[in-house]
Amino acid sequence: MSLLFKKIAWIISILLLSACVTNGPYSTNSGIVQRTFDSIGELVGGATRGAGLNSLNGKMVSINSQNVMIEGTHPTDARWKGKLIAETSLYHFFDAHPRRSPGDYWPRVAIRIDDYSETLIPENAGIQIQYSAQMVGSTQPNVARPVECIKFTAVIWKSPKQSEKIENVVHCNADIKMNEAVVNVGALNNYRSINSPVSMSSQQVRSFGPKSPAKLLPVLTTTDARLYTTGQHLFSSLFIQMGYRGPLDGDPRVWFLNLSKNSI
Repeated sequence: MSLLFKKIAWIISILLLSACVTNGPYSTNSGIVQRTFDSIGELVGGATRGAGLNSLNGKMVSINSQNVMIEGTHPTDARWKGKLIAETSLYHFFDAHPRRSPGDYWPRVAIRIDDYSETLIPENAGIQIQYSAQMVGSTQPNVARPVECIKFTAVIWKSPKQSEKIENVVHCNADIKMNEAVVNVGALNNYRSINSPVSMSSQQVRSFGPKSPAKLLPVLTTTDARLYTTGQHLFSSLFIQMGYRGPLDGDPRVWFLNLSKNSI
């Protein structure tokens, strides 16, 4: 067994044994497993971005321990024609509209996922090892994820009666900027559990609004979970380009009608 895999096995055993005494964001059983995966990711490259060149046209970086090509050429096929986030009102929207008080839930945004690259829903769940960032000095090459995109429709609610619908928004690896912050895996998982306040909730009805459903993300099916996990670099960038900090501070003003197609 190589030294790398001995270290991975040691991390798994220590973290799983510490489940009963762990506090903080990884204190649940699922959190312990996530922390185990995060630690493995840190061992093989971590969340630190190190730019490199690649034949896929762009810069290879590590986002939450997965190799992704960014700042490349946006796909030219008709399927991925549309508006970039930076070309819409969504860009830095929440930077311009911070919450004025804990009870301030305006403006708010609803998002419907309309299309996504098939590779974002792999056949098997979990980490796709072939795209994991390698340790410095490793003899294994760093392999980047293929070019991947999501297409979505968003509705911005400025008030209960004033809204703006934005269709055909496309966000791909190539549209991620080198200087963007990254929403880490723990925060993305935290977003799954955020509920809408009763005063703004439509409960189980998932629609474009103006009221939001009880949970910001739908109850995840298997394909939903794979899309949200595998596409974490795209969802992270979507939140950052919108200036939305809900995964970090619990702001409930963004919700998704669906994730994968079969959950609409």
